Amino acid sequence: MMTTVFKRMLRRPGLSLAGLVLAAALCFILCFLVRYRDLQAAQLEEIRNGYAVRGVVTDARGTKSNNLCLNRMWLEFILDEEKGLAPYITDVRLIKNLESQSELGRALAVGVSSPQTDKRLDVSLDGGYHCEREDFFETKDFCCLVPETVYEKYAGGQIACMLTNPYTSAGLGSVGDNNGMEFKLDVVGWYKGDGTDVILPFPAAQRLGGRLTNTISVDAISFALKDNSQADLVREIAAKEFIQPDPSSLSFRPGLTIQDRQYRAALTEMEQNIRRTERLLPVCAFLSLAAGFFMGFLSVRGETKTYALMRTLGVGAGRLTGMVLLEQLLLPAAGTLAIGLIMGQLLPALVYFACHAVGCLLAVLRPALAAPTKLLRVQE
Repeated sequence: MMTTVFKRMLRRPGLSLAGLVLAAALCFILCFLVRYRDLQAAQLEEIRNGYAVRGVVTDARGTKSNNLCLNRMWLEFILDEEKGLAPYITDVRLIKNLESQSELGRALAVGVSSPQTDKRLDVSLDGGYHCEREDFFETKDFCCLVPETVYEKYAGGQIACMLTNPYTSAGLGSVGDNNGMEFKLDVVGWYKGDGTDVILPFPAAQRLGGRLTNTISVDAISFALKDNSQADLVREIAAKEFIQPDPSSLSFRPGLTIQDRQYRAALTEMEQNIRRTERLLPVCAFLSLAAGFFMGFLSVRGETKTYALMRTLGVGAGRLTGMVLLEQLLLPAAGTLAIGLIMGQLLPALVYFACHAVGCLLAVLRPALAAPTKLLRVQE
């Protein structure tokens, strides 16, 4: 049987080669689409799980997110586990600014709650720092980081800073503000770069600010969502205390912006790509079936006399059908298997081959099963 099949394939090499090329090309397209869909689905899941959607407190107009001098009630609401946002957020970043006059010059004493809060400390933003205290960002002790370039001078010692409320000089201070107070800060490390600012732990900066103003405030608040799909819920809860920033707003309430526009746009684009790709997969399956039918039709066209003679010589209908299918599917099977292995998409390649085989079977079944007398009448 195999000898007969190979002889017939060699007798029509052009048709056999065309079947191989057509099957390989269509199989490649199908495997490529499946791989592209899977890649997009993986990227979609990665964005859903790894994209950090942040919420940022701003002024009512949305024009600034620092130096807000927010009453601690706003921070308490954000950190409230029952009525606030705490169950839905993580990575809360806080800043408290004070004006500083020291040996380094006139600058700021910036209180931060984590290394990511200030780009000078954040390694991912080419910043960096060294600190001798592991609890630096949580402590209320009066300690600080100084620029790397002057650290050797103050290492293990103290630096005297005259601290003032930055809003007093701007006419925005409170009635109880002091004109300024000198504090000695323990130098416990350095931050990358130069400059004149000193960096404090946020709790310590709040404590110092309280001594200066007799009130506890925070100048910048931001956070990340635990679950990006809950952005609308966070907006709804936040609306109890915060407003939606509006350039024309005259409100004294701060605004809150959930920065999920880019996140939603990325999700929408990938979901659309996946849907478009999935709509093409049935088209490819139909094309593979059509390709099998076309190649099968070409193989049996003009062969009715040969089939009649083979049936007359005792070749059964089933065996004849198997021989014709083997002749038409041997090279396409090799091509699809090779494409599937090369692209790492063996299952889609097998699905393609199954469709191709069904199409070919539909084309060859009728002439292969017909009675010899009928085949001869068709030939006449």
